[in-house]
Amino acid sequence: MKMSIVARTTTKLVAPFLTTYAAYLMIYTTQSPGGGFQAGVILAVALILLITSHGYKSVRKYFRKRVASSLESVGGLATITIFFLTVLLFLRPSEVYVVPANVFIGLKVGAAFTLMFYALISVLERD
Repeated sequence: MKMSIVARTTTKLVAPFLTTYAAYLMIYTTQSPGGGFQAGVILAVALILLITSHGYKSVRKYFRKRVASSLESVGGLATITIFFLTVLLFLRPSEVYVVPANVFIGLKVGAAFTLMFYALISVLERD
């Protein structure tokens, strides 16, 4: 079921801004409020908006479940690796470590919320 052309057009216009804002929150989190979790949620919201306005099947072609699952795994492993290296090497948190950690946290959270939405849609399609 597709929404009206106004909703689809608005979503197409808003989704790139949401994605850009999420990237901003990931990169500049040391200088402004925000962080990886918030950025990941905003990334997922952009994709969920596209799915609800354009339909699951048309968006699924571009954002496959396997890619989201891989992004979540890579984001989680990279975040854990960065935190363990920081703790084991007794490093002080600095932009060198915090920015990549926030980027990987954002990717993990965004992919996780997207996967949860995919799971909910698959349950609804089954019924």
